[in-house]
Amino acid sequence: MSRRLIVPMFVVPLLLGACQTTLEQPHYASGYRTVTYAEGRARLVPEACLAAAVTVDDGAREPMLPPGCANSFNLLQMVERKQDLQRGRASGPALAAPVGRAAQLYQEGYESAEQRRRWQEQSAQSSTGGGQ
Repeated sequence: MSRRLIVPMFVVPLLLGACQTTLEQPHYASGYRTVTYAEGRARLVPEACLAAAVTVDDGAREPMLPPGCANSFNLLQMVERKQDLQRGRASGPALAAPVGRAAQLYQEGYESAEQRRRWQEQSAQSSTGGGQ
């Protein structure tokens, strides 16, 4: 009986090892280019959208956006400054102290933090003579 259990345990990893577990990533241009229109306006456009439209032979024959175009266009709409997509900004200091205080308040509870603050205020007033 133990021999029957060993065979399936040995075969299953071999079978699963032959399976493809990830899909191949499609390659598309991830950059942005400034395009100047006939009336003189300049706009930032994803390079993926400048590629030829893709036609799918599914009977409808409607052209589709090139791979990556919609994703890059949505990112272009979400950024604060459009130029950040061509050249990034230096990041500022990390906000570790406020995040740490918020996490501590969450873990200990707001009431205990409020009580601690009141105790510190009372001790500060008593050490200065009651604030008089």
